[in-house]
Amino acid sequence: MTQPGQDVASDLAYVKSLAEEGRDAPLLGGRYYLIWGGLIGLAALFAYLDDVEAISLGAASGYAPWVTAGVIGWILSFTVGRGASAKPGALTLGNKTAFAAWLAVGIFMTIFFITMTIIHDNYTQFGVPPYFLFNFMFPVSFGFYGVAFYATAVAARLSWLKGIAVLSWLFSVVCLFMLGSQHLLLVGAVGSFFCAALPGLLLLRSEPSDIV
Repeated sequence: MTQPGQDVASDLAYVKSLAEEGRDAPLLGGRYYLIWGGLIGLAALFAYLDDVEAISLGAASGYAPWVTAGVIGWILSFTVGRGASAKPGALTLGNKTAFAAWLAVGIFMTIFFITMTIIHDNYTQFGVPPYFLFNFMFPVSFGFYGVAFYATAVAARLSWLKGIAVLSWLFSVVCLFMLGSQHLLLVGAVGSFFCAALPGLLLLRSEPSDIV
């Protein structure tokens, strides 16, 4: 006959095992990183090729690549990305931290871009050329990528994401040194692919299908 104390110990062991499984559940945000990293990377690449006159976007130059990437990114985030919340492990600390951190980054960068659009030529009297402030988009973006990846790495116990965080900060510094350079867009494109799209692809491949 099983003793009450043994039942309690068994129940506690079972709860502990579930907690351990939940803590080690795979991250489910890979699709978001892949969507945004790929779209922003492509937008920067097309904008760069247009700037160096390798291609001509015609009337689609300027804001068009960025607005297109932003609109498609948010649409895909709320359609294709929604499936991540239904997967096993979505309520673990790692996944909740990742979703919250990257949602905050996405919202801030969207607001930042809209603000730059409004104030980009407000400081010409101080010698700041029109549109120059847009150069800060990539340094700021990569800085926030690093913060979000580091928080995600700690919460999900994925050490390799700390490496992605450091890489993001390195791209942020490089972009700061390249402010005003025509090749800043190319560096931004490469950084988007390596610091967002590639980690997203790796995480997407490790996502569970039906069980954790």
